[in-house]
Amino acid sequence: MRSVVWTLGLVLLLANCRSNVLERRTVLLMDTYVTVQACGPRAAAKQAIQAALKRLEEIDQRFSAHDSLSPVYRFNCEERPLEDSEVVALVQAAVEVSEATGGAFDVTVEPLVRLWGFYGEHPAVPGQSVIDSVMKHVGSRNLVFENGRVRKLDPNARIDLGGIAKGYALAQAAQAMRHAGVDSGLIDAGGDVYAFGRRAGRAWRVGVRSPRGDSMVGVLEVRNLAVVTSGDYERFFVSGESRYCHIIDPRTGWPAQGVASVTAVARDPALADAWATAGFVLGPDVVELAARHGVEMLVLTDRMERFASSGFDRLDVRHPESDTGPRGARRTRKTGCPG
Repeated sequence: MRSVVWTLGLVLLLANCRSNVLERRTVLLMDTYVTVQACGPRAAAKQAIQAALKRLEEIDQRFSAHDSLSPVYRFNCEERPLEDSEVVALVQAAVEVSEATGGAFDVTVEPLVRLWGFYGEHPAVPGQSVIDSVMKHVGSRNLVFENGRVRKLDPNARIDLGGIAKGYALAQAAQAMRHAGVDSGLIDAGGDVYAFGRRAGRAWRVGVRSPRGDSMVGVLEVRNLAVVTSGDYERFFVSGESRYCHIIDPRTGWPAQGVASVTAVARDPALADAWATAGFVLGPDVVELAARHGVEMLVLTDRMERFASSGFDRLDVRHPESDTGPRGARRTRKTGCPG
């Protein structure tokens, strides 16, 4: 799961919601709680939520590295080429981000995440010699694209699309909602958020949690944008005096250090997802690089130093005190819909 994100807003007068309502549903999907909100006529809003959840379920199964029926699992464990066009396209997009970030983001990092124990209940620091041996199987150089398929040069290479698939799922869910007849909605997948259209005649407001505590570092006003945060506070363990999180630097084989959280904002949720992970690895240096690729960044170091791209200020970052609700709990609060 990524950072905890709240949607915030003002309650409208009842008269403003005579024609449109806000429907909301929360389910457990993709190993996290997913909340979908839709603004519109009641029947259309309900249908939109149902369509979004159905699409999310499809993507959850298709892109899972742990579901034995998924193309990704077969690619990893049965050495079958990837032939599913949707999966192939996302792997290609991931490789492009890998190239743009100098390998800071790489979907072939799966063997390292497994080595460090982050797929299980007891992560631990492996020996350097073991890390070095596993590193031989990591790198997009092990993937070959040909005739609409992906095959691997190294039989021990494995992929995990978790760093980009959730963002892709947000985009697909929003598309399903629009096709169902609503033009305003929000999908929150464990803190990765995509908001489209307007609610209550204004942009959606998304709060970003502080990586050190239950407060928020700010509130973004967004429309047709994704807000994705990678943090060191969700999956980590402490060994000796060091803190190790689940985001592995593919270039070294070790968990990334020095950063507490990275928030990426982009029109393409998959791009925001991948760059948030890359940003956690690259640290403050990612800010200008990401901006050149259409991604705005906010980086908070483990010393709570703040680095933000110039465009981030244009997103109307407000102080968390503007929220009148409680802080520190995962929630998606109901707001009014455009009348």
